[in-house]
Amino acid sequence: MPLNTVTPKTILSTPSFQKECLSILTLTSKICEIPIIILSCVEYDTTAFIIAQTETNSKISKKKLETLNNSIIVNKKPQVNSDTTFSMGIPIIFEGDTINGTLSLWDYKPRILEDIQLKTIENLLCQIQNLYLLERQKIELREKDLYKKILDFLPTEIAVFDNNHKYLYVNPAAIQNEDLRNYIIGKDDFEYAKHTQRDTQFAKERRERFSKAAKLNTIIEWIDEIKKKDTGETSFYTRKYAPVFKENGTFEMMVGFGVDITAQKNAEDALKISNERFSYASQATSDALWDWDLITNEIIVGETYTALFGHEFIENRISALSCENFIHPDDKESYTQKFEEILNSNSLKWSDEYRYLKADGTYAYVSDKAIIIRDKKGKAVRMIGAIQDITKRKNVEEQNRLLIEENNRNKIIQLNEAKNMYRLLADNTVDLVCLHNLDTTFEYISPSIMKLMGYTPEELIGQFPMQYVHPKDLELIQHSFTSFISESEDENAYVEARFRNKKGDYVWFEIKATIVKENGKPVSFQTSARNITQQKEVQYAMKKALAQERELNELRTNLVSTISHEFRTPMTTIRTSAELIEMYIEGHNFVHSAQLQKRINTITEEIDRIVELMNAVLTISKDDAGKTNFNPIYFDLKQICMDVIETSYSHQFGGRKVLTSFVGDDFTVFADKNLMEYSLFNLLNNAFKYSEGTDHIKLNIISDTQKIQIQIIDKGIGIPEKDVPKLFNTFFRASNTEGIQGTGLGLYIVKTFTERNSGSIQVESTLGKGTTVTLEFPISKSSFKQP
Repeated sequence: MPLNTVTPKTILSTPSFQKECLSILTLTSKICEIPIIILSCVEYDTTAFIIAQTETNSKISKKKLETLNNSIIVNKKPQVNSDTTFSMGIPIIFEGDTINGTLSLWDYKPRILEDIQLKTIENLLCQIQNLYLLERQKIELREKDLYKKILDFLPTEIAVFDNNHKYLYVNPAAIQNEDLRNYIIGKDDFEYAKHTQRDTQFAKERRERFSKAAKLNTIIEWIDEIKKKDTGETSFYTRKYAPVFKENGTFEMMVGFGVDITAQKNAEDALKISNERFSYASQATSDALWDWDLITNEIIVGETYTALFGHEFIENRISALSCENFIHPDDKESYTQKFEEILNSNSLKWSDEYRYLKADGTYAYVSDKAIIIRDKKGKAVRMIGAIQDITKRKNVEEQNRLLIEENNRNKIIQLNEAKNMYRLLADNTVDLVCLHNLDTTFEYISPSIMKLMGYTPEELIGQFPMQYVHPKDLELIQHSFTSFISESEDENAYVEARFRNKKGDYVWFEIKATIVKENGKPVSFQTSARNITQQKEVQYAMKKALAQERELNELRTNLVSTISHEFRTPMTTIRTSAELIEMYIEGHNFVHSAQLQKRINTITEEIDRIVELMNAVLTISKDDAGKTNFNPIYFDLKQICMDVIETSYSHQFGGRKVLTSFVGDDFTVFADKNLMEYSLFNLLNNAFKYSEGTDHIKLNIISDTQKIQIQIIDKGIGIPEKDVPKLFNTFFRASNTEGIQGTGLGLYIVKTFTERNSGSIQVESTLGKGTTVTLEFPISKSSFKQP
């Protein structure tokens, strides 16, 4: 059955619709000069009622109107009559495929309608249809709002799904979070599970039940168990899927219902457990039940009484006095006193444990419990209880008591043995072992104190360690012991400090302390100390030697810098003189001009080599001394490569150039820009220098999500395989580079600067075919980039 119950009659009967229709009928009547226009609703093919009409007191009879309407319905097309009077009837289908309305026009004289009038009537029909649709929408909207308000306030969880199992509506009882409730509309349970980070198993199960309910056109019901992430509690819901079909039998929607039955489920489980416990207890009980009438002082006992104690009585009745005589003499006074105190109070319960005489003359330990029934005045008139034989339990308790006493005796013996063993170890250990009270005073000191400090143990017992601590270490020791004893630090403490020996000298000790607890509370602490004076002296000597080494490095750096500076001036003078001589001979025709030019070139080349060597040595010396500036920043490595190439290698001899290739999107690194430029310049310079007369140099940059690689490739002389491992040593040059200028320091500096920039360098070479140098750097993550 469809949910929509709005019928055409419902819409056509609304005052607002009828009012709007009358307005346009009146306007059409004036335009077309037709005095009477009637809009009718036809129901069940023949019965009709008037929706709106002009001239309500017209002379058109009801019978004429019915006749015209019947003719319209039978013929299913407009009917026109213009003999002595004029009438015109037009069928209207508001919805569906049957006629459920008519528009009739009447005049008291015959006439023929003009085209403009027919067009106006046609427009009138369109307006009526539009008014009908608008009114239906308003009614459906009002009903929808009403239904939504009802559903929103229902305590039952309601959800409505389309044929694809996507949510059309969810009420607040089902999802309280409004944002989540709005999100889920148009989504299915799989999307809901992903959004809320839940396992999709529940979505699969719901989809199967949805399909089954829709296929069989039946209500599916099940119990849903949900564990809440925030509290870990489990909730239970009874859920139903109810399919809704249209009148033509096609699926319209699925309505889901859910009711929280957690409280009911918990109550059922608790009741089940309670019933099981009661059932098992009833089956397993071996207690002797009794009912004591305090007025007659007669006691009725159950069948189990004889099985427990062996006494037999007529009709299981016994006097209270006889029963009391069975109580052990040593327990009777205590039993009587407690019993009378309870009876004279307002208590409704009584219990006691005592020994009870059995028929065989032995006594059984029993636990006796009862409820007390009192009259309106509070006087005890009846007691109902049960006696339980606890002899076995008492025997076990007695055995346990004896075992505990025996265990305690054994523990004391073992503890004494352990103390003796500990004392033996402490007395013979090389290290100093002490036991302190919580105020830090010495309680025990091992004899090794004599060898380590010169004191006897007796001299220090009861003394405070602080009296012997070096003044500079006193604050450290006090803070360490205070924090340790108060347990604000770990139960094990460690400290190094100096203590004064008997000669007045100070000795370094490494001290470890452990708290001693009894029943979980600190009662003392133990320390073990080891003489580390020699170790400290070695550390001091190493520190002094390190300082001297740093001073020597500083002196070496300054010396190299001074020598480099002093060499630059004469080297500059010599080079300038050579250039002047070269300029001089250019204007004269000397016999040996070629030889002079050759010598001048040799001088300038050697000066350049010496200057290059001095610069390299100075660079290495500054780096060794830690004076190389290292200022890492974020920059584009691709742009740095392009700048170095354009500045230094755009106009090489013979038209050679650097061919570049860039693979990747992000070339940002976090490194020192100057050190990177130096490395690139040096490697490109080597590539050109050792590949004269060959093809262009290639520079490739490859970037991925983790790293950036720079490859500098030449087709030059290559490097012998045996020389490759030594390339990064200082002053090392390959065996095939004789005659080519170089210092043997460039690759060492490049490797040092590359590693300073968190990178690595690798050389691959084939003799006579060329060399590939690869630099690799970690890529800078965007989350760490500076703005």
